[in-house]
Amino acid sequence: MYTWIFICGLIFAFYNSWGIGANDCANSFATSVGSKVLTLKQATIIAAIFEFSGAVLMGSHVTSAVRKKIVETNIFESNPGALMYGMLCADLSSAIWLTVATYFKLPVSTTHSIIGAIVGFSLAYNGSSAINWDKIYLVIASWIFSPVLSGIISSSVFYTLNRFVFQPEKSFEYTLKLLPMLVFITFFINSLFIIYKGSPQLELDETPLYVAILSSILVGVVTGLISQFFYIPYIKKRINSPNREENQDNNQDLELQHTESYREAVNNNDFIYNNELDLAENIKNSKKYIKELEDRKYLGEIDDLHSNSTDIKEDTEKLCSWIQIITACFSSFAHGSNDIANSIAPLATIYHIYQYNSIAKKANVPIWLLAFGGVGIVLGLATWGYKIIDRIGRELTRISPSRGFIVELSAALTIIIASRSELPVSTTHCQIGSVVGIGLVGGMKNVKWSLFKKIIYSWLITLPVTGLLSAGLFSYGYYSPYELSAMVNNTV
Repeated sequence: MYTWIFICGLIFAFYNSWGIGANDCANSFATSVGSKVLTLKQATIIAAIFEFSGAVLMGSHVTSAVRKKIVETNIFESNPGALMYGMLCADLSSAIWLTVATYFKLPVSTTHSIIGAIVGFSLAYNGSSAINWDKIYLVIASWIFSPVLSGIISSSVFYTLNRFVFQPEKSFEYTLKLLPMLVFITFFINSLFIIYKGSPQLELDETPLYVAILSSILVGVVTGLISQFFYIPYIKKRINSPNREENQDNNQDLELQHTESYREAVNNNDFIYNNELDLAENIKNSKKYIKELEDRKYLGEIDDLHSNSTDIKEDTEKLCSWIQIITACFSSFAHGSNDIANSIAPLATIYHIYQYNSIAKKANVPIWLLAFGGVGIVLGLATWGYKIIDRIGRELTRISPSRGFIVELSAALTIIIASRSELPVSTTHCQIGSVVGIGLVGGMKNVKWSLFKKIIYSWLITLPVTGLLSAGLFSYGYYSPYELSAMVNNTV
């Protein structure tokens, strides 16, 4: 039934997947790019691989008819077409909000976006009795709980490591000795993160706690031993390489030459006032010059913000860089496996009703739907992902490798705690709270508070905006006096 809804559902689910990729995927690798461990292109390629793999290999093949059990499904049992159309409106509403938020570089929760949209059309259909308000209250509570807890963890860990390991004169030696332990903790936490947050396909969230902990400890011990006997000798050999200092000097010379050439060109205004260029060319070059000045102003503001934080030795930072990349890969894989449901779960419900003209508490998700959503996520990350990467990784506070991996681990640990407590937290909220927590270690001036306020405001309006938009779209179609009104009697 309703073939047109299924076709539009495919389009809107792909659009929503694109929005998830653009806004939410950037969380995993924002700190890696911000700390200059990876280039934007490298991060995009790696994230695309892990996001798609997580979505296809471990994305849930069975999903509940209504995400997070926030709506009483029995209200739609006599009218499955209404739920089908509502999910269509929900996917579109969530996608529109994610597009707007990403355009303004506001990292919002994709989970809360779809929750708000589902609540919106359900209210329009059956009023407040349709909503499980206890679940909504938990979502609202998570706005405070998750960023605060994540910030406390990140600031506490970084303050301790920074004072006793990163700042002393022998910081490199101290970090090198501590590295196997850091690797153990990294893999231990991320293994639990995958189990409780990123593996609905294997139902690992049902694994007994002691089994999960023992398995994660085993993974941590093995990887810690690998770092002790293989990675550390490799690092020592590379650090002591005679070509290392020469390469650094050459890079500095090239950078200096580039800077001096640029300054000379700017001072002479050669590219603006060259008599051989016509007026159109002068206008073109003037715009280019203005763009360069705007970029220099932008970079200058970031440098001023970052200057408030303490410096950590370059060798020490490099030791932490690969841990940060591994943590980001774990996070990206788990994100793909979990948050693909934010766009595909509504489509799976539409698909099931389209096939069977009935509502099931659990809807099967074909592998092609997961791959379909995975492609959308990758495209979103590749096209607009840089916006949120810049915002989280550079503009909010200074992020370096030693800070970056702590940000990722603190967010993951917060999500593990929340998952066991059945609190529906957002990965975005945890990530932002962790970043701000790291920044506060350098003092209040080390965080751009005007930007943080905008982000908080975007969180607060996510549920109302997607809810109102979804309710409006649903009401416009469902209560219209034309063919869609046949849904009321389920006659089409």
